[in-house]
Amino acid sequence: MKKKAALLLTSTGISNLGDWIYFIPLNMMVYSMTGSAAAVAGLYMIRPLAGMMTSFWAGSLIDRYSQRNLMMGLDLIRAILVLLLLAAPSLPVIYALVFFICMADAFYDPAAAAYTVRLIPSQDRQVFNSYKSLAWSGSFILGPALAGLLFMTGRPEIAFFANALSFVLSALLLFRLPYLGSGEQTSQKRISLSVLAEDWRMVMGYMKSARYVMAVYLLFNGLMMMAAALDSQEVVFSREVLKLSDSAYGLLVSVSGVGLLIGSFVNRLAVKKLNPSLLIGCGGLMIAGGYLIYSLSSTFLWAAAGFFILAFFMAFANTGIWTFYQNHVPADIMGRVGSALGMVISLIQVIFIFGIGFSSDLFPLRSVIFAGAGFMMILSSLLFIAVLKPSIRPLGLITKNTKA
Repeated sequence: MKKKAALLLTSTGISNLGDWIYFIPLNMMVYSMTGSAAAVAGLYMIRPLAGMMTSFWAGSLIDRYSQRNLMMGLDLIRAILVLLLLAAPSLPVIYALVFFICMADAFYDPAAAAYTVRLIPSQDRQVFNSYKSLAWSGSFILGPALAGLLFMTGRPEIAFFANALSFVLSALLLFRLPYLGSGEQTSQKRISLSVLAEDWRMVMGYMKSARYVMAVYLLFNGLMMMAAALDSQEVVFSREVLKLSDSAYGLLVSVSGVGLLIGSFVNRLAVKKLNPSLLIGCGGLMIAGGYLIYSLSSTFLWAAAGFFILAFFMAFANTGIWTFYQNHVPADIMGRVGSALGMVISLIQVIFIFGIGFSSDLFPLRSVIFAGAGFMMILSSLLFIAVLKPSIRPLGLITKNTKA
């Protein structure tokens, strides 16, 4: 089991690393082609839009076919699409290719979650997720660093080849993992509109019967989507409000990376002593607190303190929510439930990013960032109450409530 878990972690980690390597050069390529910051911002809107377009049907395929095979195929498709970006003659073609890459990403993530539950026993998932958080944080730091080194060579296109290679390596590692079949015995059923409608009725029925699980999961992801919306204004806030130089802003981003990496290491060492309720509830509060410190900061040191705090506790919160989700959602419907939730989360992300961006044109940016951080404090407080208040439900019992 340890070998299988290590293969899965390595495969998904390499795939995630590749995403970080190519996206920064892609931003620079679009900016060099157009000279427009708005054109670059458009890249950040493509992911949630692609998620909404994909999620309403992807889950039906994920639960009826081999998740491992789907993940392998998606890795190879993404490798081809990334290489095609190098030959893209215009901005619309780049947007179209990125849209298809993001569609594959939206397909891949719930497939990986469903396969993980089928491969990793429930008693091992929290430890597995702590390693996953560590791998994720490593990709967050190493990916941009490698992209920067590739830029220094004067050959940024190498980043695209490196990303394509990472997807191919990921697929090869997945091939060494066991074929676990499909999630359903009804995998022979052809996908049609009537099947999709039937699946959605089933998903809605499950969501109604699992309101507590849905509330916790959506509160947490609402918190993360507001964080993403605030991040979309991070460069402008750092330069226009905090008056940071490019090098100081780069150092600020590095501080968050170090915080995430240290948090992941501490989380890995302490994970067996912490239950998911503590990880989710306290982690969410501290993430929101970090953003609040950042929104009120007037110097580099205070901004860095906020970044370090929110990044440090991100590792704990992610481990908690991944374990919570895996232990509550039945494996046979995880693809459909995950895709449905992904569509809702993508919609929330679009609304939050648009709302923060629009508000920034009407009101002082510090006020907008502070209001967003305040909203995060409200969401995190509700999340804390939901996961820790015994009269609602003792989340510490989730390890006994495994349907997978």
